[in-house]
Amino acid sequence: MGNTLQYLFNHKHIPFAIIIGVIPALVWLFFWMREDRFHRGPQWPLYFTFLAGAGVGALLLPLSPYLKELPVGLAEKLFIFASIEEFAKFLVVFLMDYKLPYFSEPIDYAIYLISGALGFAAFENVLYLAHPSVIENLPYMIETGMFRFLGSTILHSVLAAILGLTIGFVFYKKTGIKLLYASIGLVIVSILHTIYNYFIIEHMKLNGFLALGILWVVSLIVISLFEKVRVIRH
Repeated sequence: MGNTLQYLFNHKHIPFAIIIGVIPALVWLFFWMREDRFHRGPQWPLYFTFLAGAGVGALLLPLSPYLKELPVGLAEKLFIFASIEEFAKFLVVFLMDYKLPYFSEPIDYAIYLISGALGFAAFENVLYLAHPSVIENLPYMIETGMFRFLGSTILHSVLAAILGLTIGFVFYKKTGIKLLYASIGLVIVSILHTIYNYFIIEHMKLNGFLALGILWVVSLIVISLFEKVRVIRH
């Protein structure tokens, strides 16, 4: 891993890897921020949360080699990976944003979690695109970036939205109930994350595209749920 990082920082195509990796995440961030367009709060906390999400990706990076060596099957490894990622993305929003005065509406959980998740996705995209096997081929890098724009980047945002909306439904309830719903939501999104990754890894040519199709259908459902959460009152 260290040799790869040293390689990419000296490579002429690293600016392209950063641009191609970060822009898709920012595009989706602006798209989801439109769901918060009726909220008069400032947007700078969302951008800080985006950067914090990228930082979480960097912090989790050293764990990857150890998790890959776990004596369990592929599905179990993917579930452990997914659970750690989803909890870490939730934790950064909980620690940074939960007490902000702007965090005042049921959909705020989803918006802030999406911001952090897209920062995480941006870091993940850059790291993937900057791998020596990808960065040497600029057209392939662009093609890979587009696939991640349609797949893994929106996956992170949709899972964050599902978790945020799950908590948003009980926005005005006691903290204990919120934590219960957050725990249930974390289990759900970890399972969905695992299923998606398993399909992509095991059945890339057929079920990989099927997984993308299902992901987009889920995205439409999530968008419709925003309206239901938006009108929740005491």
